[in-house]
Amino acid sequence: MRNSILKNRLASYSLFSATFILIHQGVDGAVVYTDLEPDLILPGPYDLYPLDMDNSGGFELRFYNFSLAYYSYANFSYRTRQAIMIDSMEEGVYVAALADWTYYSGIVKYPLAIASGELIDDSAPWYKKLYPWDNFLMAARTYENSGIDLDTCTNCAWYNESVSETVNRYLGIKFNIGEDVHYGWIRCDVLDEGRTLVIKDYAYEDEPNNPIVAGDTTHYVSINSLLNTMDATVYSFGKDIYVLTETFQNTELMIYDISGKQIIRNIMQNKNESISMLNYPSGIYLVTLLNDGKRFDKKVFIE
Repeated sequence: MRNSILKNRLASYSLFSATFILIHQGVDGAVVYTDLEPDLILPGPYDLYPLDMDNSGGFELRFYNFSLAYYSYANFSYRTRQAIMIDSMEEGVYVAALADWTYYSGIVKYPLAIASGELIDDSAPWYKKLYPWDNFLMAARTYENSGIDLDTCTNCAWYNESVSETVNRYLGIKFNIGEDVHYGWIRCDVLDEGRTLVIKDYAYEDEPNNPIVAGDTTHYVSINSLLNTMDATVYSFGKDIYVLTETFQNTELMIYDISGKQIIRNIMQNKNESISMLNYPSGIYLVTLLNDGKRFDKKVFIE
């Protein structure tokens, strides 16, 4: 009965996610973005969700929120172990994580809780599944079954987080489409001290071997690869963007948000200008300067 309910839930989730697939074009590539609407909630104790990153019909990852009863000979009591885990289901699937060795469990891999705006590329500490029982541990708890008030936490709110909840953080994913490597992110919450997993949305870079920014839905272009034909300096600090160029006369300044929407368009009046972004949310923006056929582009992050 429980398996039947889960199958029906998974079918409905797949239908929702397919409805909200968006592709945002970038400079020379695209990010394929999928919004799970409504958010997928796995409260346990026997929930699982297989995730299809590239919407191809296969599953790269599987999320678990489950409990397992066992007898503790050290404490002479029955206990329940609850864990939120990730299992890679295909060869060539990697998760950005850190590994630790324990006496009882051997190597345990803890997925990184990546912040919005961080770059996901080959420099991340990538790990893959090595054995059939191998997986990645996001959160874990232990309960006492004999009436004693025991509720101990190990990694309760996602790795490297010392709070009771971890909200709007990203899993870094590297996987193959054919022979090509693609980078992606999955936005999740771990709530209620490790009891509940929420999966919100995910995206991957369509261009092979191209990095992706956590939370970004536009094609990533590194500063070094931008074809700039105009001399300028552009940087951000806090809620302001600073622009410096000697050829400011008749220079058009445009700023785009991560969806590609133009939000600011001005003609520069001075060689050194600042643009306040107080009325705009935190995130990544693209600054473009145009002057007599010459161009300058740079991505900046607004806090």
